[in-house]
Amino acid sequence: MEHFCNAQWIFCDAVSGPVVDRYFAYECCLNAPSGKAALYISAHSQYAVFLNGAFVNCGQYDDYEDYQVYDTLELDEYLQPGENELKIIQYVCGINTSTRSIQVPGVIFAAWDGDDQLLASGPFVLSGEDRRYHNGGELFTGQLGCNFSYDATLPDPVFAPSVPAGKEKHLFPRPIEKLKILPLETGKIVAQGIFLESDPTAPKSHRLQNAFLSSKRRQDLCGGDDFSWNLSASDRADGIYAVIDMGGEATGLLSVCVDVPQDTEILIGIGEHLDDLRVRSSIGGRNLACQYVAKAGHNEFLHPFQRFGLRYIQLHIGSSAGTLHWAGLRPTLYPLDFRPNPMKDRLHRRIWEVGCKTLQLCMHEHYEDCPWREQALYAMDSRVQILCGYYAFGEHQFPRAALSLMAKSLREDRLLELCAPGKVPVDIPAFTAVYLREVWEYTCFTGDQTLAEEVLPVLLKICNGFVERIDKTGLIPPYRGSGMWNFYEWQPGLSGYEAYSGKTYESPLCAFVADALRCLAQILRTLKTGDAARYEQIADDLCTATHRNFFHPETGGYLTRLDDEKPLHGLTQALMLFAGVAPKETEDRTAQLLVSNTLIPCSVSMTIYAYEALLQRGERYRDYVLSEIDRVWGRMLFRGADTFWETEIGADDFDYAGSLCHGWSAVPIYIFSHYHLP
Repeated sequence: MEHFCNAQWIFCDAVSGPVVDRYFAYECCLNAPSGKAALYISAHSQYAVFLNGAFVNCGQYDDYEDYQVYDTLELDEYLQPGENELKIIQYVCGINTSTRSIQVPGVIFAAWDGDDQLLASGPFVLSGEDRRYHNGGELFTGQLGCNFSYDATLPDPVFAPSVPAGKEKHLFPRPIEKLKILPLETGKIVAQGIFLESDPTAPKSHRLQNAFLSSKRRQDLCGGDDFSWNLSASDRADGIYAVIDMGGEATGLLSVCVDVPQDTEILIGIGEHLDDLRVRSSIGGRNLACQYVAKAGHNEFLHPFQRFGLRYIQLHIGSSAGTLHWAGLRPTLYPLDFRPNPMKDRLHRRIWEVGCKTLQLCMHEHYEDCPWREQALYAMDSRVQILCGYYAFGEHQFPRAALSLMAKSLREDRLLELCAPGKVPVDIPAFTAVYLREVWEYTCFTGDQTLAEEVLPVLLKICNGFVERIDKTGLIPPYRGSGMWNFYEWQPGLSGYEAYSGKTYESPLCAFVADALRCLAQILRTLKTGDAARYEQIADDLCTATHRNFFHPETGGYLTRLDDEKPLHGLTQALMLFAGVAPKETEDRTAQLLVSNTLIPCSVSMTIYAYEALLQRGERYRDYVLSEIDRVWGRMLFRGADTFWETEIGADDFDYAGSLCHGWSAVPIYIFSHYHLP
């Protein structure tokens, strides 16, 4: 905080209307007599720093109004002794999404050379709105926020002195390492030709998805080694298209370089596959496309305000002539030390390798469900990612920061927000219950009790909220009302979209809550505080009531809902075993039902509960678990996966919006390692 002792939160003056999806530029002189300096900076929502015209760094750690995270950027590489031009571009999202929530927009920064302060932000800093960005409110996805349009033909911002932003200082250093922004990777053009617009007034993604494409051999389209073209009137085209393959799933900052003879619109679509023989840019309400308007001549463009997850980039360049020098990404990754691959079997070695890549691409400022369409931190998803990361990377700082961030999202109803630090209109109570297990597992795996001490007040509020809901049946009823989503996994009957008449109870929620209460009891014992025995007893009583109400004697399994006629779901049986609902005398029958292949199976994410429930019962289910891993993950590999998918269905799931890189799918890394499987 002392770095900002003389600095103020500032913002652009004379901003009218809602500050939503807008960009602002700040300029000032940085006098560095020795040619050395460090910049301390925080911004809402995002920043990019340029020094003497060179891009330095970007990437705000998304935070809260009372938890403002700042970065430390070493500037020596870009400085010259004496005066330097410092430029900061700020992006303000201005809407609640899965990745961030609305805050007061502003920027604060200070530069120091050792103990000497060189610069502190204040009203003297010139600022202006950068109207070259003018998207018009199109959402990339509801989880990520807006896509972008940038017009390089428009003038630079008009600058004037800044004003105080009206933000108090609650500044904290970034709790994890800064992301590494690597040199440009350009990919390979794998398809090219000419395009004809179907509806130039439609959203960007629709135009890409619905344009008429006519492929051409590269030698027929290009005049040399570069991707240059010169169409004739007989081509009757609106321009050329090119599809670039990055060679595998990747994450990073989008960059394009092109020469065109006149001002030219370039549409840019991103995707993870070419199942439609083009990038699938328009999926429901998702607009997975951006726009760059190039000025006549040479254009180099880098978009530092949104990290993209993709394998393919598709360009529609609306010019009859030009040269495409590159389109690609500057890979943006969290620095990790990969532990040696411990697997001996060839298939298992490949599963480990692809699982590690999947995990890395879903780790940036925090754990992400997927880098492509959401980039959101969920308790359920992150549990798998954290457990796998303990073995794949030996990383403890990253999970601690993510778990601490989630605790800051506690709501008035004593549930956590579905995504931290975002704010979304729905919540999943079971995910809040899983958070207790994450904190307990972190304490066990790392030996670090400071996280549990820090978040203990939150854990107590959560569990007391659960306990107060337990009714005279001894069960905890499902949460009802607007915004409550009783989701457990993406399988029929468990996705929370089903409608049920009357008041029913759901055994998965009871199991998750019982497990959360037991985890709290273990945490209290470890910290030598609180009434651990009380919470342990409440968990035991909840398990007893769950068994009494949901056990199905004819099959030895458990109903998912009281009005079910028979057991239906593998996940339900797994949770009853994992949470200790099934008593010793019946657990073998429940386990046998779980492996009988007569139930709706667990989806990829929830196999962790099934596999653990079985392996905790000794060696007899070892071969079954290994064969299931070989079948599920081997099938993805044989279908060309270089990262593991959201579900076994792949890209066509969720009405053609399935993710092909999903952190929760790395389950085998944890199972292989924790249970010493070959």
